[in-house]
Amino acid sequence: MNIVSQNELCPREKHRTLEFIGLRSHATTVGLIQLCEELLTAGILDGAALQRIKDAIRMELTVGNARISNQPTFDATLRRRLDAIFPHVADEDRTQVGTVEELEDALETYHGA
Repeated sequence: MNIVSQNELCPREKHRTLEFIGLRSHATTVGLIQLCEELLTAGILDGAALQRIKDAIRMELTVGNARISNQPTFDATLRRRLDAIFPHVADEDRTQVGTVEELEDALETYHGA
């Protein structure tokens, strides 16, 4: 069986495709997080693979928010938030990232408000 990787799509094309088919939902995200946890528990997914998944999500969110003025700060905040919601490999520390209200306040500054 020959598998074609979706990583072969450029980030902008992948973004447009996801927008077109409407896969931007909480249910999809929760399912992905649960799938990652199940695969980690079964030993099928390792820490490096989980990091690549989070990096792909981060890239998509960065492409979708290309007009943010303070991109490096946004990227660092996004990394911390993704680390907080995804499962962790047993020996990793979990970081506290703050409340949703603090995130909303921070996002307002990214958009120049």
